[in-house]
Amino acid sequence: HVNQYLSEHGYPVSTIAKINQNPERSKHLETATTSVLGLLVDFVNLRSETYNSDSRIPQIEFGTPADDALRRDITINALFYNIHSRQVEDFTGRGLADLRDGIVRTPLEPFKTFTDDPLRVLRVLRFASRFNYAIDEETAEAIMRPEIKCDLDAKISRERVGVELEKMAAGPHPLLSIQLILRFGLYASIFRTPPRDEWVSVKDEISEPKDVALAEELTRNVLELVSGSNDDGSASLLRSMPQQCLDIGGGETAMRRSLMLAAFLYPYHDLLVRDKKKTVPMAYVVVRDGIKLSHLDSESTVGLHQYAAPLASTANDCVAGTVSRKTLGLQIRSIGSRWPQSVLFAAALELLDTQGATALAAVTEKYKAYVNRVVAEDLAEAYAMKHIVDGKTAAKILGIKPGPALKGVLDRVMDWQLDHPQGTRDECEAFIKDIIGADMR
Repeated sequence: HVNQYLSEHGYPVSTIAKINQNPERSKHLETATTSVLGLLVDFVNLRSETYNSDSRIPQIEFGTPADDALRRDITINALFYNIHSRQVEDFTGRGLADLRDGIVRTPLEPFKTFTDDPLRVLRVLRFASRFNYAIDEETAEAIMRPEIKCDLDAKISRERVGVELEKMAAGPHPLLSIQLILRFGLYASIFRTPPRDEWVSVKDEISEPKDVALAEELTRNVLELVSGSNDDGSASLLRSMPQQCLDIGGGETAMRRSLMLAAFLYPYHDLLVRDKKKTVPMAYVVVRDGIKLSHLDSESTVGLHQYAAPLASTANDCVAGTVSRKTLGLQIRSIGSRWPQSVLFAAALELLDTQGATALAAVTEKYKAYVNRVVAEDLAEAYAMKHIVDGKTAAKILGIKPGPALKGVLDRVMDWQLDHPQGTRDECEAFIKDIIGADMR
């Protein structure tokens, strides 16, 4: 009917694709999708849902508009637009009022709603934080019940938890997101750790996670540093960075997402866990297995945690004017393309120990000094620098075979390059022959 209408009125017609059921990915029924006037439109039948006690995958039947509205997660998501009358229809009787008053509530009794599908708990939190709405008291009380937390652990795949968390972290109010997670005691349920027998002891003691309230404080600090300006009108640390720094590592959106994840996971930053035959940071495994994000997300989160302290020390040296170009360049190479995020995260951590506009200004200036020195020394992309003399050539100059010893040679070549930014290839080859060669004899 849609394509017939478009054709009869002279509009382009698109192919209609069918998207099959995929219950494992929370896709419980078939839908059709097509492009209408350049917009992607999904078509799905009205339906009702019936749940059993041990699964969030419902039995689906055709239903009425009221059935379809009442099965939704929250009332403001249960509004229909009637294309014939051109009016919004509110079959729950509360959706329009809740939209006007800024309230998030379930269409039906919340405890039953969350028991049927505990993922709705996370969706309540996400929409409340996205729109900065209040959560209805009865809905809030249901979220707090221990049975719901047990169902959240037992019925919801970690992939679905990760999807909702990512949307919260990338949303307009990530601070409110983590505040709601903490308010309802859901931190451990969302950021689920491996079993205790996999935790690694340090000095014969098993460490406990830091106070989870750190996640809220650190998120607040990060947001202050990436906002448009400080309270005194000066540019924030993020806004003071040259555009070439902001474009590194995926741009501002990717940078903010990485910072939010690292802030959310910081209570685990100094814990270790056995992972097969290796000992790895707890945060790495929680990101990978607990919320099922990517390997790069795990590495980024742990990297932001680990590089903060050494970066803070180097920033002090930048302020004092005592850091060498080589030291700065090697640090950028060690951190990699996420070094701008690392600057922001190190600054946010430092703000945990200080308060007030004066402290924010002082910390901002300190890390601005770091960024300014990186840019002045042309080191913003030092992580991608190539050796001016490659390993094969270096081995030939030294009369050695390529092997493990060559890494040390190339490390010294990079040291020389960083110390001699105007140095030529010929000069570097002379350094290899005369200095490195002499040391190897």
